[in-house]
Amino acid sequence: MSLAMSTNYADTLKRIKEAEETSNREVAEKKKSLENELHEIERVADESIEITKKDAEIYVTKEVDDARQLAQKQADSLLESTRRRADEIASKKLDKREFRRVIDDIVLSEFKSV
Repeated sequence: MSLAMSTNYADTLKRIKEAEETSNREVAEKKKSLENELHEIERVADESIEITKKDAEIYVTKEVDDARQLAQKQADSLLESTRRRADEIASKKLDKREFRRVIDDIVLSEFKSV
């Protein structure tokens, strides 16, 4: 009986060791698989961040260009309005009184600066 028990005990230890080795292999394979998956997720995230950065740069550049064009249109419009107003004022004939006032302002401003 002792021999049979000893054989059963040895067989049991052998099965336990085999089960442990199998389990360790499975854990190691799962760990490697998860690490590979994590690296892939990190790679995809990095690519996504780069794409998003480029998209943001393009968006900002477009918005700056749009704002610049709008500001230029507004400046051109203001300049044209001012030019028309200046032409209107320049084309008016001054009566003697207005003419005298303009001349006095100019002449007096010259003497004031001396």
